[in-house]
Amino acid sequence: MKKFFCLCAVITAFMVLTAGVPFRKAVQDDPYNAVGNHHPYIVPEFTDTKAPCGYKPFYVSHYGRHGSRFLTSDSGLRKQIKTLGKLEDLGLLTSEGIALKNELIAMKAEQEGQDGILTQVGSREHQGISRRLYKRVKRVFGQKNRREVFVQCSPVHRCLQSAANFLGELKANSPELDVELHSGDRYFDVLAHDADGPVKDSLDKIRSRIADSMIVATFGPESGKKIFKDIPAVEEALGGKSVKKLVYDLIYNSSIARCLDIDIDPISHFSEDDMYAFGMVFCAKNRVSFARAKETGLLRDTVVGKPLLADFILKADEALKSDSHKCADLRFGHDTGVGPLLSLLRVEGYDNTPAMKDVADVWVSANYICMGTNCQMIFYRNRKGDVLVKILRNEIETVIPSLPTFKGPYYRWEDLRAYCASLCGIE
Repeated sequence: MKKFFCLCAVITAFMVLTAGVPFRKAVQDDPYNAVGNHHPYIVPEFTDTKAPCGYKPFYVSHYGRHGSRFLTSDSGLRKQIKTLGKLEDLGLLTSEGIALKNELIAMKAEQEGQDGILTQVGSREHQGISRRLYKRVKRVFGQKNRREVFVQCSPVHRCLQSAANFLGELKANSPELDVELHSGDRYFDVLAHDADGPVKDSLDKIRSRIADSMIVATFGPESGKKIFKDIPAVEEALGGKSVKKLVYDLIYNSSIARCLDIDIDPISHFSEDDMYAFGMVFCAKNRVSFARAKETGLLRDTVVGKPLLADFILKADEALKSDSHKCADLRFGHDTGVGPLLSLLRVEGYDNTPAMKDVADVWVSANYICMGTNCQMIFYRNRKGDVLVKILRNEIETVIPSLPTFKGPYYRWEDLRAYCASLCGIE
């Protein structure tokens, strides 16, 4: 683990030399592109590549992250409101800083008693994902001899709420479906398995040290000047605490705002440079948490992704049997599940292993691990019994660059299965 920690110094040394022009443009287009996995679900615009002649959809396998939620705890909000109040009393907040404080107060009021709970934005997200899936492969859910839907759900409340919204919409469109919903710790171990204690602790330390180094390297000397009148005076009032870290924490707790059904925009009170710096750090943290990175290797893929991908394969094997009545396997979980799944599969966008200092320029995490992020496999069969599979990431056709397709985005199941089995170590 020592070699991982030493890389923090390398990140600090090279950060300024690798300023991200593409990511800078993304932040200029919309500062919420910096908020990573706190971004609401991005509703896609897509077209379907027509399946090869004679192939019809008959089975769907799906994993969806819960939709937009409240912060998992309001402790950060409470602490920062208190801090901003103290600075306001000292006359150290600008008008933007005062407006930010008031909007954080509004967020805290909205969050009261709702830590980690799905918001109405999140409810609508899963209703929409369900509705578009039904419309896209209506035939799957209208088969007379295949009406069973098996659902596995994390026992965490926001996941159960997401499943309820998805299934409510699906049943409204196809009331004859026979839906079984299962939840509990046994399913959590598949849907969002995590590393054992010592390994997880080491990974958390790596992530924390990298983030701390990047905050120092990316937030410039002008950081916080849009909300604070006198940076040295602010740091003195805070007992020597760095304004850079305070600005990072303020943006972090503000970043969930679009997930709420209230008309506020706390992100607007931060400068473009501060949003850019936050995004560089947060994209890197997201990558370490949910996918492969140069500094942490394949840990997330192997520990979390393998059991989940194995579940996709084994359930598909059962669904493909001639006597199966199943039309869909649906899973509802977390970013800690769907990210490693996509990373292990190495679909487009997850097929690289960037260093943390480079992540934001190749992997704007808001586009890859937003609320509601999903992976879907749509299975097609012809009269001969040949099976093709199309992979969707956030409802958009994708491929595995290292694995040749049969035609367009369609894979022969035997090819895709062999590839997946080799990744997760099953027959």
